[in-house]
Amino acid sequence: MSSVPEKDWKLFRKLQADLTARVCDSVFVKVEELAKSRKNKEHQSYLNLYELVQEQDQLIGEYFNNPTRNNALLKIVALQSNNILTKEEFSLFSEETQVRVNEIIGLRR
Repeated sequence: MSSVPEKDWKLFRKLQADLTARVCDSVFVKVEELAKSRKNKEHQSYLNLYELVQEQDQLIGEYFNNPTRNNALLKIVALQSNNILTKEEFSLFSEETQVRVNEIIGLRR
């Protein structure tokens, strides 16, 4: 996999903290929803919570773990295909990166 332009790599690193916070906040919203509906089904709710945390941890790892310039494109693809990046954020990346991301997402569908 070829790397993204340096400008896009720096942008990805700059956005990473806000994106991580956004993803984590969405997990807390899901946890709160589970907690609200647990009455009289505590054990099943716990199992659902455990599964949710595992799934979300895997996604967070895909988005943010071990970022390098060489894997940044795939991380941007994952963020874009899961609607984590806003339109404004995505538009900040170079046209080259936007085209490559959209091509990869198109191939996945």
